[in-house]
Amino acid sequence: MSNPLRIGIIGCAEYTHGRMWARQWHQEAQHGLVAARLWDADVRVATALAEEISAEVAATPQAVADNCDGVVIATLQPADYLGLATPHLAAGRRVFLNRPLAGSLADARSLFALADTHGAAVYSASALLHTHAASRIRATLAEIGTLRYFSLVGPTDTADWYLPHLYACLASTLGPGLARVVHADLPCHAGDPHRLAGPATVIVEYATDSPLGAVRGTLTLIGPGSDWYGFTLKLYGSSGASAELDFDVGYALLFDAMRCFFLDGAAPLPRALMLEQVAAHYATLQAATSGQAVTLETSR
Repeated sequence: MSNPLRIGIIGCAEYTHGRMWARQWHQEAQHGLVAARLWDADVRVATALAEEISAEVAATPQAVADNCDGVVIATLQPADYLGLATPHLAAGRRVFLNRPLAGSLADARSLFALADTHGAAVYSASALLHTHAASRIRATLAEIGTLRYFSLVGPTDTADWYLPHLYACLASTLGPGLARVVHADLPCHAGDPHRLAGPATVIVEYATDSPLGAVRGTLTLIGPGSDWYGFTLKLYGSSGASAELDFDVGYALLFDAMRCFFLDGAAPLPRALMLEQVAAHYATLQAATSGQAVTLETSR
């Protein structure tokens, strides 16, 4: 693609999307994005990747935006996102933040407030919010009568990284309107939600006034010890049940959305949906810790 957009990336260590996307953009020019400047807390990491993809190394997180069209923040600690994004938003820039959008719902609201004050823009999404499967699954939903229950299964033993993907699957197919995390069991090593000791199970409930009504469903991460990778949804309606519905997993649609965002500053997703995704994530962690149901703190 001619005239690729130059993106500054904050956070490109191992396991980050910053590293993965920088390499993919370098190898696949059709996405129209290029990682032009890199910063990581470990300068050796940034330097090695920069040499690999012909990028520049920024001396500071603030300098990563120099001569760039936008900024991606992809470090592994969402609690740092507000601090890292603040100077860029104050400068009126367009900032994409990896999922979850922030270290808390309060931080997420602060990010949007900063963007509003300074004419900047904020966008965050899991790739599962931009999937070819969404329209097919919504069509199936219309064929089974009133939805009564759903079951969504995802992979891996990393709850804090993959819970956002499960909530993205719900939002892209069943829509927004989550009201409560009824129960969350995240059996973690030493209380660390990054390291599940077994399958994780979460029960969620939509709001009575949502398009679905107060329907409940179960979210599951299969935990350690499995090489299976995927996201599968099964729907149970008043007049029938669906087959298992698989989500495609890829970044092409997300990259298209990111390019549009960096071009015009309009987030491809409603702000309320992005905030609901954050609220659901942290309500799940809270419910797992407290053993109590947690109502989402959103503006609904």
